[in-house]
Amino acid sequence: MKNKKIFLVSTLAMLTLSLYSCKGDKIPTEGAGTETAETETAAPEEKPLVFAEFTELDLSPEGMPVTIKAPKDAKVIKGSIEGEVYVYGGKRFKLSVKQMSGTAESTVATMKELQADKDLNPSFDKLVEDQPAYYLKASTDGTLSFIYAITTGDESSILVQEGMPHDQSPDQFTDYSNDDVKLMLEAAKTLKAK
Repeated sequence: MKNKKIFLVSTLAMLTLSLYSCKGDKIPTEGAGTETAETETAAPEEKPLVFAEFTELDLSPEGMPVTIKAPKDAKVIKGSIEGEVYVYGGKRFKLSVKQMSGTAESTVATMKELQADKDLNPSFDKLVEDQPAYYLKASTDGTLSFIYAITTGDESSILVQEGMPHDQSPDQFTDYSNDDVKLMLEAAKTLKAK
């Protein structure tokens, strides 16, 4: 049990670090005189995503025995960590999908306990939705995040959460609105074992 908690704490730390948000690419620009100022590059706006237009995406070619609904042109990107893939559906739709040991309920319960611990996660505000196989969490700054999981074997599960690491993202964008996160959670809830 102690080893499992240590594993889950290290997994939580890895997830937190890998999904650390940034506000865009900083590029130097000429300011007055010889000083330089930093400005953010503005990404072109994309057409809003509509869940009704999502299609089923099979992740089994990447070793994940599941399907999930995603934007019709979504790509699956193999992660740099074994047992991890990313679903890239454009600037505002990115999911991290990971294989975990343990049932969905036990994995989510442990992650929830760690996320709600104010000593480990001082930005935790509240659980907006709280179910055995998923939760939607609000931070003190009002941003939302989620964890959703399904059991795929006796002691294995697939865990999905919003976003992907900045360095793995084709557009390097990781600043999602709460509406983006809610849409990603809606898609995560379509996760099905094959």
